[in-house]
Amino acid sequence: MKQLLKICLVTAFVVFSTAIKNKASAQEVSVSYQTFYDNLSPYGQWIDYPQYGYVWHPAVADFRPYSTGGHWIFTDEYGWMWASDYDWGWAPFHYGRWLYDDFYGWVWVPGYEWSPAWVQWRTGGDYYGWAPLSPGVNVSLSFGRYSAPYNYWCFVPRNQILSSRVYDYCVPPRENVTIINRTTIINNYHRTNNVFVTGPERNDVERYTGRVNPFVVRESHNQGRPQFNSNTVNVYRPRVQKNENNRLAPKNFQKYNKQNGNAFQQRNQEVINNNNNANRRNEVNRRKNQNSQQQNKGNAVPRRQENVNNQNEGKQQNQSNAEQKKQNEVRQQQQDQKNAQQEKDQLRRNTFEQRQNEMKKQQQRQNDVKQQQQQKKDQQQAQQQQNEMRQQQQAQRSMLEQRQNQTRQQQQNQARQEQGRQNQVRQQQRNNQEQRNAFEQRQSQTRTAQRNNNNDNGKKRDRHN
Repeated sequence: MKQLLKICLVTAFVVFSTAIKNKASAQEVSVSYQTFYDNLSPYGQWIDYPQYGYVWHPAVADFRPYSTGGHWIFTDEYGWMWASDYDWGWAPFHYGRWLYDDFYGWVWVPGYEWSPAWVQWRTGGDYYGWAPLSPGVNVSLSFGRYSAPYNYWCFVPRNQILSSRVYDYCVPPRENVTIINRTTIINNYHRTNNVFVTGPERNDVERYTGRVNPFVVRESHNQGRPQFNSNTVNVYRPRVQKNENNRLAPKNFQKYNKQNGNAFQQRNQEVINNNNNANRRNEVNRRKNQNSQQQNKGNAVPRRQENVNNQNEGKQQNQSNAEQKKQNEVRQQQQDQKNAQQEKDQLRRNTFEQRQNEMKKQQQRQNDVKQQQQQKKDQQQAQQQQNEMRQQQQAQRSMLEQRQNQTRQQQQNQARQEQGRQNQVRQQQRNNQEQRNAFEQRQSQTRTAQRNNNNDNGKKRDRHN
């Protein structure tokens, strides 16, 4: 009894400790919208959007969500998941929705619920396609009736859906309308552990890509891109707290203004305009210098005024050159960062492809071993079946011989019985014959005795007469 009580106390302590640990762990990965505002600010611009509040525009050239800087992987629990190559990809591709604005481009609307990918899928015409879900689409009520706009879709050949550089195989958006007319929406959406899941079936994809090796999803406490380790993938998926007040806001944001257009395109256009203005000012100064050399030196006042104007223009030119130099330095830094990021992305892709190749080789070796084991097993089964067939044939022959022996024995018994019946019949016939002979003999004796009696009676009558 004491031992049982001790075991119960230890078990209760372990359960309580685990609950406390899980609670602490859950608190460690709990974030709010302020985390989104602070962590994404270095990588883009926050905009105070009229309809959705604060939205985020990434500072990435030619950006398309769920297309550039990432690839698709298949997980054992949540199906298809987007694995982003961006350090900030843990948030915009798994929480909230994406919206395309004609002036700002793609902007992200934050959300509270995590999903492996908030997208809609299409299939058909030898293509797989996916599109970001817009804000306001209720996946429980209207997902089956919803169809994303044509410019949201990204289509790739079916055999390239697992490519680590899937963006390189995307069909140009101008062909989307034609492909949409040849494809149908995949409506196999459902929830797994209260997580929105959708996408093509694994066995359907394997018809075009070969075997699909699923990854096991593990939670990570570190922000950043997914980390792959053999057949597991570690993702940062914190719980987002509900915003109970309106005091959360980005430190730096801009008001939504359709006249400004895309903020980053506007900055590039300003740089171009500054260059053009500087060139025009240089040309004006050159012409003024030429004209000043040809003018009469006798007029001192116009000359002094011209010198003052030239000095002012020189100062403006110097300021313009300094601004131009700063802009060139900024562009050079951005280009260096972009090149460094591309090198990192290429290194990660090479590492990922190397891991994929190693996994494929390992899987091939495992398949070869399994195939050899299966062949041995098949051979053993075949040998066992042959032995069983031989035993069955031997048993059948034994049963046949036994039946034949029984048949011959029965025939012999029947022949002996028939012979006995025939002997009985012959014996009966002999007995009958003997009885007839005895009867005839008695009758003959009787007739002889009657004749003798008759003769004796005649003699007596003769003597009497």
